[in-house]
Amino acid sequence: MTRTIRVALGELTAGERRIEGDEAHYLVRVLRVRPGATFTAFDPVRRLEAAVTVLEVERERVLARVSEPAPAPSVAELDVTLVYCAGKGDKVDEVVRAATALAVSRVIVATSERTVARGPVSPERQKRWSAIALDAARQSGRGDVPELVGPLPFADSLARAATADALKLCLEPEAEHALGALLRERGDGPLVLLVGPEGGFSAEELAHARGAGFEHVHLGTLVLRTELAAMAALAAVLAHERRR
Repeated sequence: MTRTIRVALGELTAGERRIEGDEAHYLVRVLRVRPGATFTAFDPVRRLEAAVTVLEVERERVLARVSEPAPAPSVAELDVTLVYCAGKGDKVDEVVRAATALAVSRVIVATSERTVARGPVSPERQKRWSAIALDAARQSGRGDVPELVGPLPFADSLARAATADALKLCLEPEAEHALGALLRERGDGPLVLLVGPEGGFSAEELAHARGAGFEHVHLGTLVLRTELAAMAALAAVLAHERRR
């Protein structure tokens, strides 16, 4: 099966278009497209897609014909928010990539008592998260990207995620109830998942989360790395929703 080439293009409209910048570099240098080649363009903000035909190829520029855009067939239909307490290294990068492919609608990056990386996050790092989400959408066939928020302090993150009708779940290895059990009882409202950093939550943070309406749940008998716990929980949510 031939894999469809997908390229993100903002302000997608029908007609001839000159493609420059990173998108042209991807088409010319990575994919080595030639006149007559076709690909799918998607506008993640407006949730549109269109078939595109390459007309001319220059060193760092592509002239193409864009067909009439239509609603993207695969967008995040689930109202799922992930609140992820930033792990060290590139763990946030990994979680943003996975969350995009697993159809999350919003990712809130939080800082907690045991978050290793502290201090302000540079604009370059935030731009990197946006670029990672866009690339994950391209690879997975998703026609939009999740909203990316933060980093925010722990309490502010919970307040930002709170909605009156949401089922709010906090991953905690010592919790009494399993994630799957509460998902089976879930209605059609929004879902918020809260995942801690490498050292877990402090007692005060667990109490704060419970006071904010979060129920504590576990993923099983094994303790998972923070980024793996987030991915496993989101995969379980997506699998559960597709069985409904």
